[in-house]
Amino acid sequence: MKPAFCFFAKKFLKPVLSPHIEEIKGLENIPKDTNFVLAVNHQSNLDHFFVPFPVEGSLEKVHFIGKRDNILEFLVASFFYWAAETIPVNRKAKDKRKVLEKAVESLKKGGIIIIYPEGTRNKKKEILGGKTGAAEMAIRSGVPIVPMALIYKNKEPRRFPLRINVGKPLYFKQELDYESLREATDRLMKEIYFLSGENSSNQ
Repeated sequence: MKPAFCFFAKKFLKPVLSPHIEEIKGLENIPKDTNFVLAVNHQSNLDHFFVPFPVEGSLEKVHFIGKRDNILEFLVASFFYWAAETIPVNRKAKDKRKVLEKAVESLKKGGIIIIYPEGTRNKKKEILGGKTGAAEMAIRSGVPIVPMALIYKNKEPRRFPLRINVGKPLYFKQELDYESLREATDRLMKEIYFLSGENSSNQ
């Protein structure tokens, strides 16, 4: 994130948002000696504002992976994406390798990538199967994935207070073939499922 936006987030957004968080568990699981991929369940546009809380001490290293599927989204979100140094992805594009390459490059330079492995906002009660991008970027850059779950009140998106559960880092040594990436992704999604306390559609 850009320094000015980090300052704004800490001084103005945090005081407004903090009262809506009941608790944050697992802060001790945030790696202190390496950067990482932070993989989170995704239920609401409000998620973007709460996901960075466990890494607020390293906001300047954070890059979101965010959707930008059409020109309207570009116009609406362009300033926020620029300020937060978001790596945009067009989910309708056949080739998303450029997004993956940018994320891996950022990780190799010490950045922290925040990604929603479900690939879309999920308004259902159960967690969706994950996309393999998070696992691939972690394996290629040699960093762990930290699973995390946002849990809104009564598990209803946008209802407060919410809880944040941070899991232990996952280290993957798999090959980059599809079967290995699928295996790593399934393990990641099971951890997010466990942290969220929800039913997984993959179970």
